[in-house]
Amino acid sequence: MKHYIRTIIPFAALAVAMASCTEITDYPDGSIPFDEIFQSEIQTAGWLNNCYVPMTSASFGSAYGSNKSFLDAATDNAQDVDDVEGGAMAQWNNGLATISNNPLTALDKWEKYYEGIANCNILIHNIDNAYILEDGNRQRYRAEAYGLRAYYYLQLAKIYGGVPLILDQKDDSDYDYSKVRPATFSEVVRQILADCQEVLDCEYVDWRSGSSDSDLMRINKAIASAIMSEAALYAASPLNNDGTITWTEAAEICKKSLDDCVKNGYALFTTGPTMANNDNLISNCAYDFFFQKKPDVNGNNEKETILGISQCNVWQYNTAPLVSGQVRAGSCPSQELIDSYETTDGKLPILGYSDAAHLQPIINPEATLYDEANPYANRDPRLKSTVYYNGAPAHQLATRPNPTIYTGEGSKYNASMSNILYTRTGYYLHKYFNITSSRTANMDGYYRVFRLAELYLNYAEAANEAAAGTVPNEAVDAVNKVRTRVKMPSLPYGMSCDDFRVRVRNERRVELAFEDHRFFDVRRWKILDKTATVTGMRPVGETVMKVALGSDLDYDRDENGNLVPDEENGIEYRTCTGYQRYAVGTRSAVTDKFLRCPVPGKEATALQLATGLKFQNPGW
Repeated sequence: MKHYIRTIIPFAALAVAMASCTEITDYPDGSIPFDEIFQSEIQTAGWLNNCYVPMTSASFGSAYGSNKSFLDAATDNAQDVDDVEGGAMAQWNNGLATISNNPLTALDKWEKYYEGIANCNILIHNIDNAYILEDGNRQRYRAEAYGLRAYYYLQLAKIYGGVPLILDQKDDSDYDYSKVRPATFSEVVRQILADCQEVLDCEYVDWRSGSSDSDLMRINKAIASAIMSEAALYAASPLNNDGTITWTEAAEICKKSLDDCVKNGYALFTTGPTMANNDNLISNCAYDFFFQKKPDVNGNNEKETILGISQCNVWQYNTAPLVSGQVRAGSCPSQELIDSYETTDGKLPILGYSDAAHLQPIINPEATLYDEANPYANRDPRLKSTVYYNGAPAHQLATRPNPTIYTGEGSKYNASMSNILYTRTGYYLHKYFNITSSRTANMDGYYRVFRLAELYLNYAEAANEAAAGTVPNEAVDAVNKVRTRVKMPSLPYGMSCDDFRVRVRNERRVELAFEDHRFFDVRRWKILDKTATVTGMRPVGETVMKVALGSDLDYDRDENGNLVPDEENGIEYRTCTGYQRYAVGTRSAVTDKFLRCPVPGKEATALQLATGLKFQNPGW
């Protein structure tokens, strides 16, 4: 944990440096001594740039391990094809993580986040005496550093639990780690809340950041509000709740964060695609279209994104072999995830499983729209927007063949338990994917770190847990706001808190699928032990019919009336009489030990040597 940076490069990734005409001494290595940094406004701004590096260089979404898997593949939402290679997801799921090797490299950021915290601490302690012409810039720099420190502590707490609170670094000298003490999760969250309040209280920080793409990840009041919402929710959850931050307080914080963002122009994205931009989608759903759009700093194109600019690379690493250059099928959605999508009348079709292998689903007798022989019909539109299932159209691009995803034996997209090009589960990921992506241009969609839908669901969950007996109407309204976007029926008022808990947790699973939430949700809810099983689905009783391209026969068209061509053999039309569930894999990493990631061994050992105290998480 030693903070060893003694010099900085004046111009870093973010464009926060000002007064570009300022003369800078030309040192041979392009750096300057620490004691000169805060004597120049441009160097002070450069130090702030350094504070941002752990955030801007972090891998968000589709980036866990060298194969760019999704974190959902370390949950019961997906199975990754790296299981045949002993890849990062397979190592984690098989319980092979150690204190010296966490295969989930995008989570193992202890050193990077503490480096960011150290830089923030140094700026906070030096900013008052720094040479800055405008006091507004001074206050803004300070507030941004507080916001970044809050963000880093939130990530550390989510990954490792209660972590040491280090707030007093003033320069680049060696820090005295003998005074460091472990903190509780609640203590860390209290500091996060206090740091975010510094952002909210700063009149020189707005609710949106700047006017160019370079400002997209700059701390603003909406980001601070989202951090507060998530931190409070996590602190009150069963894994972390020590009575310090109650569900009532968490609900109040989540409500204020949500209301403040809405009052300041944030809104759910509800614009459906037009004929001109609907070609690369497989539905007319605004939810589908949202993940194709690049966030813009002014919120002109969409007002839902609070933080997020990372572009995904699904076409190459995490979907069906639809585009030349695809490398792997990646993180394949599980049958358990598909079972969580309601029917269009708002009923949960699968209530659970009567066997440990999840091969015998308990079908909800009230879900009359659910058909085991045609299980993807009459389902929540988010299923079609998120997952390629057997019989799903690949896209609606009028200028190119419109293949249908068939996963039966012998089909172009058949399931395989050994080939990394094909699905393990009978499903492929569609979310983020753009059919026009290629080796020369990645056109895939964008990952969001924080978006308004999460704030609605954070508040709904906290408000319900704070209530007694019956769910508050306001909590129901918050969930229904999210459901209305996809035209799903509203949940009724008057539900019991226990019944609503099932629904709001399921809503998070569906709405936030493949956005890095499920991994942490099942831990904070302490249901990790219930997520060991992953299954798939295959079509059975399949019939294949092929006719020449250009035929006018009725049976060679899909449900949208489009031809279904097979590029080599003409038009391929497949039907099946039903579906069969099958086992895919089980998770070993579902014991209490895996509720937290291990503190990197060298860091835990160094702290123990310096303090005589233990900093490693239980079980590691």
